[in-house]
Amino acid sequence: MNRIGCISVNYRSAPVEIREKLFVNPQDFQCICARDAEIYALATCNRTEVYWTGIEERAVLERMEALSGIPGETLLKSCEIFRGEEAIKHLFAVASGLDSLVIGENQILGQVKDAYRAALAAGTTSVFLNKALHRAFRTAKRVRTETDIGRYPVSVASQAVELACHIFGDIGQSSSVLIIGAGEMASIAAIRLKERGARDLSIINRTHSAACDLAMELGGKPKPFEALREELARCSIVITSTGSPDPIITRAMMDEVMKRRRHEPIIIIDIAVPRDVDPEAGKCYNCYLYDIDALKAIVDKHITYRKEETDKALDIITSEVERFGKWVRSLDAQATIRDLFALMDEYIASEMGSNSLSPEQRAAVEQKLRISLKRFLHRVASFLKEHPTLPNIEQARRIFQLDEDYQDRHKG
Repeated sequence: MNRIGCISVNYRSAPVEIREKLFVNPQDFQCICARDAEIYALATCNRTEVYWTGIEERAVLERMEALSGIPGETLLKSCEIFRGEEAIKHLFAVASGLDSLVIGENQILGQVKDAYRAALAAGTTSVFLNKALHRAFRTAKRVRTETDIGRYPVSVASQAVELACHIFGDIGQSSSVLIIGAGEMASIAAIRLKERGARDLSIINRTHSAACDLAMELGGKPKPFEALREELARCSIVITSTGSPDPIITRAMMDEVMKRRRHEPIIIIDIAVPRDVDPEAGKCYNCYLYDIDALKAIVDKHITYRKEETDKALDIITSEVERFGKWVRSLDAQATIRDLFALMDEYIASEMGSNSLSPEQRAAVEQKLRISLKRFLHRVASFLKEHPTLPNIEQARRIFQLDEDYQDRHKG
């Protein structure tokens, strides 16, 4: 386990003016990735991390310094360094969303996988880091399926969408959706709605070109600001987040709109500050109005729920780190040879337990089996003793399914 190291420049350790200078990829490290060395680089908006084995830590730091232009002393002060088991634990936590700015966010796993594909294309990972990363993916999947850490939305925009879906059910089939605004919050809400299947999506913004850009990105329909009343009368779900200093939806406007709708229910979710909707508008019959305070109260509860699930997730990570450590300890020629002969004993016991031979016959058959299998395994054992490289050892373990990843070896 001591063979792995990690340098992490992240949202905890460095300000954005440092992080933005460090955007690396595996090709950047090919020049220090000699034979039997491996390296994996992950770069997101909140972190840049480099994992390695078979390379001096100083060489990795110097390469990051050269790539970013950040002085070595500053870089050291701006990073966290993990070694051995702590590096593996950190990787598993990152992939599982436990080291994110928002605990439990799931976007990071896709970024970890994308970075891994880039490393494979660059040829900078091999047996050790490949195994570590696949274990990280497995760990993240367990955290997602065995805990509720990602169940509750923890952004106001996402919660607005969840609320709309809760009220209207399948919004992809019959609900018309109006997004007012094209800024960050409105964009997040629009993206989440699209992910949840919204097909009839209209976008209104005072700057029509911004509405057009967002609509083009999401396959929605841009509408001029003058069409606000018409769209309110047509749509069932409205999410608004503009920078207007005054309400853009008034009580008088909604009185008129609800008459045109024949009082068909409408939900308006106002996530703007200052508010886009006059609170009096929510008093119209069948007009359901939620503001950012109502959503934030829900989000705060969800953050608490996620934190409560963290302990369960950490237990999963601990167990997966232990499993990985067991595999690392097996990466030894002698240990693999012992496991091969233990597998032979297991196979013989299984075969001898499924027949009705006499004691004398059993002893004779068992002796013949043992001699034959030892002769067969001797070739493998001799090869591993003469060529005890990591790829050879791992290949032998994979062929004979010696590790716990291969539970099906007992079947059939």
